[in-house]
Amino acid sequence: MIAERVAVGFGPIHTVLLTPPSANPKLGKSGTYGLSLAAASLSGAWNVCRYSTSGCRGVCLESAGKGGLDSVQRGRIWKTRLLGAEPELFTRALADELRGVLARRPLDTLGRRHGRLPVRLNVLSDLPWERYVPALFTDPSLRACQWYDYSKNPTRRPPANYHLTFSASERTTDLVAAAGHYGTVAVVFSTRRGEPLPASWEGLPVHDGDVSDSRWKDAAGIVGLRAKGLARGDSGNGFVRMVA
Repeated sequence: MIAERVAVGFGPIHTVLLTPPSANPKLGKSGTYGLSLAAASLSGAWNVCRYSTSGCRGVCLESAGKGGLDSVQRGRIWKTRLLGAEPELFTRALADELRGVLARRPLDTLGRRHGRLPVRLNVLSDLPWERYVPALFTDPSLRACQWYDYSKNPTRRPPANYHLTFSASERTTDLVAAAGHYGTVAVVFSTRRGEPLPASWEGLPVHDGDVSDSRWKDAAGIVGLRAKGLARGDSGNGFVRMVA
């Protein structure tokens, strides 16, 4: 792990893989611990977004906020390279980190750990973790994790404890069908911050996905997201649905 960090210019010290809720405003709304890899092929070694489109790559949130900082970009790259080069080591370290977080959950009046821990493994990637590391979702020591993600892969079959929301792109022409597979479909709208999202779109109810990131609680329909970062003002490729 240290060697991969040194390879991208960091000092020879160990650090964690997961981003805590306090370090990411979107994850913080739901108390989520997230894994932020280098989106698409930005690591220079591995493509972690097999189903990405030119539209989503053009407005990717990888550069939003502090994501544009060189240190943040390199931080994502070393994690991605480590996952590709040493997958067993990576997943062991990931599971150990999660066990540590679970052990720090608050105690109830009977001295028991309580509450589920939201975990999003694909903050900027789209990997089918249920295929690569199925043991994560059956490990008794991780049973208190609430796994969830967004995905452009229309055929994934996640386990019951791993919730997926389909992520629409400019190629998604039938939102009803897109929502059908996972029950919900995330759509980016041109709606500005502070303004209400449309109540419905293409016959489906729209729920405000910016209120929290607790996607496993959503009712069926569209998870509406306001355009952020490079997506603001984009109207050329159809990725952002334009609201009058």
